[in-house]
Amino acid sequence: MAQIRAPVIVLLVLLAVGLFAAEVSAAKQGFPRGCCTSYSQGRMDIRLILGFSIQTVKDGCNIDAIIFHTGRGRFPCMDPTKGWVMKAVHKLRERAERLNKKRS
Repeated sequence: MAQIRAPVIVLLVLLAVGLFAAEVSAAKQGFPRGCCTSYSQGRMDIRLILGFSIQTVKDGCNIDAIIFHTGRGRFPCMDPTKGWVMKAVHKLRERAERLNKKRS
């Protein structure tokens, strides 16, 4: 029985270390944990947005949202049904494609 416990304990310790490392990585990036619960109001200037994340109800959240990442470390949650939000996402993807082509 003691022979079985040692591998199980090692596995649990490795799992705990892995989860802790993921939490530390997210904290270093400044990205908030949890789900958006409401949408930010108003529009944003595309020049202020550095990137975005996608939140879905399939992730266990209550609402679908586009989370913009700004240079000031803010993460406003936007409604993906708004035309300007999806237009901004499209422009960000185009920007990323251009950067990728320059590196190729």
